Amino acid sequence: MAICLMVENPEQSQEQAEQVMAHVRSTGPVPPEGARLMLAGPASPGYRVISVWDSDEARERFFAERLAPAYKEASLSLDTIKRTVFEVQVLVAGDLTGVVHPA
Repeated sequence: MAICLMVENPEQSQEQAEQVMAHVRSTGPVPPEGARLMLAGPASPGYRVISVWDSDEARERFFAERLAPAYKEASLSLDTIKRTVFEVQVLVAGDLTGVVHPA
C-alpha cells in the first residue's frame, strides 16, 4: 500500500527550499529510497511538497535521517509543518522524463 504525504510549510521561503533540497541531494539519492514520486513548489504562503512512499517506515526514516538535518541547516523546524497523509488507491502518471512546461 502506497502512502501519499502532503507537507505545507507556510514559513519556508524559496531560498530555504533550495537549501533543503541541496542538503537532501548531498546525503543520498533523490527521490529517496522508498519514495515513488516527489513534487515540490511554492505555495501561498510558503512551500508545498507532495510525495508518494512505499511505506510509513520509509517516509519516517527519510524524515529522521535526511530531512530533519536539512531543515535544521536551513533554520527551519519540522514542528511547524502541516502534514496530510492518505493511502494511495490510484497512481497514474504520464511521461515524467520530460521537461515541465508552463500551462
